[in-house]
Amino acid sequence: MGVILAIEGPISELNLIDLFQILSFNQKSGILKIDSSKDEKANVYFENGNVVFVRLEGQTLPLLLIKAGKITKEFYEERILNKIQNDDVEIAKEIIKMNIMGENEFRKFLQLRIEDTIYKLFEWREGYFKFEEGNFVLDNLFRFKIKTESLIMEGSRRIDEWSRLSAKIPNSSVVPKISDNPDKMDLLDLKPKEWEIFSMINGKNTIKDIAEKYGDEFEIAKLIYGMITLGIVVIEGNKKDDVENSFDVAKHYFDDGLFDKAISELKNYLKKYPKKVEAYRMLIYSFFATNQFDKINEYSLIAKNEGVDDQFMKKYNSFAYFKRGDIKKSIDELISLYDNLQTPDEMSKVENLIESLKECQKSFDELLGGKVE
Repeated sequence: MGVILAIEGPISELNLIDLFQILSFNQKSGILKIDSSKDEKANVYFENGNVVFVRLEGQTLPLLLIKAGKITKEFYEERILNKIQNDDVEIAKEIIKMNIMGENEFRKFLQLRIEDTIYKLFEWREGYFKFEEGNFVLDNLFRFKIKTESLIMEGSRRIDEWSRLSAKIPNSSVVPKISDNPDKMDLLDLKPKEWEIFSMINGKNTIKDIAEKYGDEFEIAKLIYGMITLGIVVIEGNKKDDVENSFDVAKHYFDDGLFDKAISELKNYLKKYPKKVEAYRMLIYSFFATNQFDKINEYSLIAKNEGVDDQFMKKYNSFAYFKRGDIKKSIDELISLYDNLQTPDEMSKVENLIESLKECQKSFDELLGGKVE
């Protein structure tokens, strides 16, 4: 029997590719629960180190089937939902029974979605994970055996290649359209499915829209990238307005370490979207990276007034008060943080830090003969 692993922590300290490698190497069975900084949640099921299934919050089977064009929303509501409640297993069996998809076709469809979801999880850079070792129950229709090493290799390759594609396709929200040069069409040499994808390039659908129907956003982006290179397709723009787009621009600057430029874009974005937690987190860290501790306190207060309550910001807010010499407010922020912690390890660290700061404050009081305000 292998060593029992108690694995949990922030993704920023152990990325998901490395975590999958650990679970694979130790042949672990259990459920990996992941919360991203964007409030997305996923459960990845492992059996002897292999991935057998994944559930992404909000990604239900009916929704996948409707987006892929396998069934319509009306058909689902009239022919399936009336007989079966939202039970993915029973819905799958009904789909097969009605000959909408054969069992092998259904499982192939589902496995491709599982793999695509895993590759997207590998791109998560912020959030928290917890692995709960043990047995779980899955219907055989939803139980696969996907080698984790293969997922890691392909996921790593895609991350590397996305950096190349981003030169022409900055994100999946861009809208491709056919170029105005008809002579370029002679260069097209597509397979039947690629022609189907090509037919959806109409100046209205985003790459994400196309991927929701045909799956595998990465492969679709690669196909469109090739068409852009040949001059057959051009990028029309982004469905987002200028303010929404500033968040993507800010993230690009942030990832490249250009914090001053990221700060400018994030301030603009938060004027219109003042409750976006991830934007505040990026902004707070950018201030931290540029030693603007007064701005950390200022924008933490703005976030609080907007109803944004976030542990990440409280940690940096406490540190900023400490750096500015306001030990009392630093302690108050840590106490507020402590009340919302869930893991014993973090609670112990914060508790010790609070006591250390109190001792520090007491020492200054004695040294100066009065309270430090």
